Amino acid sequence: MKYLEEKDIEKAKVKISESKIQLQKYDMYYITIPIKDGEIKKIRLFCEKGTIPEFQSDLFKTYKKNYKEELNYFFIKRLFGKNGLMLKQVRDDYIYLGGEFLQNDNYIASRHMIQENGKTGQQNFDDNLFKIKMQVEAAEESQKDNQNTLKCSGKHYAISDVHGMYRIYKNVMKKIKHNDHLYILGDVIDRGKDGIKIIQDIMMRQINRNSNPQITFLLGNHEMQFLETVLIMENHGLCEEDLINIIQRKKIKEQIEEYNLLNNDIYQEELKICEEKFEKYDKKYQELIDVKKVNEKNLHYIGIWLTENRGNTTIFDFLKLDKTEQNNIYEFLCNSYVVLPQQINNKDYLLVHAIPPKNPNMIQIMKETGKGYRYSELSREEYGYMLQEKEETSTYEQSKNCGFTTICGHVPKCGDIVRNNEKAYVRIDAGCGQNTQESKLALYCLEDDSVEYIYEKEVERDYLDK
Repeated sequence: MKYLEEKDIEKAKVKISESKIQLQKYDMYYITIPIKDGEIKKIRLFCEKGTIPEFQSDLFKTYKKNYKEELNYFFIKRLFGKNGLMLKQVRDDYIYLGGEFLQNDNYIASRHMIQENGKTGQQNFDDNLFKIKMQVEAAEESQKDNQNTLKCSGKHYAISDVHGMYRIYKNVMKKIKHNDHLYILGDVIDRGKDGIKIIQDIMMRQINRNSNPQITFLLGNHEMQFLETVLIMENHGLCEEDLINIIQRKKIKEQIEEYNLLNNDIYQEELKICEEKFEKYDKKYQELIDVKKVNEKNLHYIGIWLTENRGNTTIFDFLKLDKTEQNNIYEFLCNSYVVLPQQINNKDYLLVHAIPPKNPNMIQIMKETGKGYRYSELSREEYGYMLQEKEETSTYEQSKNCGFTTICGHVPKCGDIVRNNEKAYVRIDAGCGQNTQESKLALYCLEDDSVEYIYEKEVERDYLDK
């Protein structure tokens, strides 16, 4: 990493301000550093919540009152140069201070002190860095005024329901230019084999904006099912073996039901074998209820997602990741939008995976404020409706009455998109992941209502193939 020399910095113009963003564990501050070549560097600084950072101590206040240059010089020394924190932490932003001045001018580098979990303050900050970034950037975005007017020098595109088809997703990204904005309207996981890989790629591109287009990701019902399953697993200590048992039990139960419907003596031996297998899996299933205290409703919910919605490839790939990466993905999805208003070329759009909110007041508020709703801000009833409802209800018309055109996915029409002028919606799920000859991914341009289709050339995994 290239570091700045002190001679390159306008020392007298360094400014420090406290952030109003509330984080669970850290207090946050901004330091603005003007560079002599005209560049302005704005750095986010963090210290343990409730501790006294350098610039809240009595010594700092004295410097601030009497020695402005010395104060600025201190922070320049602290952050920049060969021994600065920016080089040590290999970052030019999100710098962890973790220390304080003492009255005798000694400095405690508590970045290296061991905390309750056996890790240093620096290690804990680094482990939580992605989560911190997501929370900070979400809060900063919410603080901006007039977010409904998006400034973008390129075009605005939307895709939906990629369903784990990584090669198709990569083909789309090749078509999106650096100055374009891509909205992904959910369901990037399940059915295909690389849903987790797609999420990781989106996360990487959002962090590395210098070489990537702007991407806004919204949740779909499959991401919702993933999040709810992970939460159930975490709360009850479920493991991969438990998930396999749920899948096998459901599969055998369906075979038994099929043999019973046939009511044919030819299949009696097969039926007996299936019943013996079912007894084995059902015993373990009951243990999940009795020992791990998972209610049967939740087990049924997980079973539907793993099999009928083909979420098994997603969860098994997720479980292969280390805990830090798992947490990063979970936090990324929790901080993603469910519904988002955008104004493009003086036209108002409402972006959502399935359907606009049931509550008309939510739509009106989005119209007035230009702010959307994230998963973490909504109740199960609210986000569940917008992510999985399929009925032709009046909510499209409620959206239209507020001046919105709804852009959504969820309900596939293999090989085409659906435009409904009467209810003012465009449904862009062209069947990617449905595994038919007509299955395509639709790349929809909001500027001119044009669409480019990308044919599906990948196959999905069988739901028991991990």
